[in-house]
Amino acid sequence: MKKTINSRLIGQTIRTLRLKNNLTQDVLAELIGYSARNIRRIENHGTTNIEVVNTFAEFFNVSAFDILR
Repeated sequence: MKKTINSRLIGQTIRTLRLKNNLTQDVLAELIGYSARNIRRIENHGTTNIEVVNTFAEFFNVSAFDILR
């Protein structure tokens, strides 16, 4: 059985982490060096880019695996 990456679930997980940390999209974008527009796109449509996942994992001090599941 093959597992596929659900990009929308990744976006939802990132949104959840952001909200748990009481951050707005604008503040998060500034802290990690992304644009607010990019944060909105990632949260709404997800991503499969492992470098992006790693950036959020490092920022929120979780493993990339936690974001991918």
